[in-house]
Amino acid sequence: MMKETLTTPVKGENRSSLSVLGNLVKAQALQAEINKMVYSSITESTEQAKKELKEYTNRSIEEIKKFIPLTDGEASQLKQAITSRAAITTKTWLKRKFHNPEYGGKEFFSKKYGHIVRAFYSLIKHHFGAIKYTAILHSNFEEALGYANQLNYYSLPQNTKRITESQLDTLNKWEKAHNLPLTKQEDK
Repeated sequence: MMKETLTTPVKGENRSSLSVLGNLVKAQALQAEINKMVYSSITESTEQAKKELKEYTNRSIEEIKKFIPLTDGEASQLKQAITSRAAITTKTWLKRKFHNPEYGGKEFFSKKYGHIVRAFYSLIKHHFGAIKYTAILHSNFEEALGYANQLNYYSLPQNTKRITESQLDTLNKWEKAHNLPLTKQEDK
């Protein structure tokens, strides 16, 4: 009989136990809904924070790129473009001036080529606001390469088109050796 008393609930207690149990289930369901809303809110906030951080990082990287100079490889490519264009332009200058791209010999070509290379470097540095061509910004590399590849005879400043005294001495020696009339100093 004792066993029955312990396991059989009293009628009044039964109602209150069920009521407490029902309220507990309702509270747990409410807590589950609150947890879902908190989780959803945290997820949204996290995604928004990730998006803002990515935008900030991308803006920062773009700002940093504005201060990074050319890489060694890019500087080498730019140098190659400038020297290649200078060689072509030197031949053009010789042809326009003497009607022969070989006139004056190798030493004269070398001196005029050096003069034109310096002019091209000066033009590109000035165009990109750099103290030396390797200080051109990495972000401007493609534009700088395009600029270098379009340099030609018409890009040359007037003082580069003239023959310097040193070039004239070299040219006159070559002309004497080939029994040609000597080129005279141009008016400055």
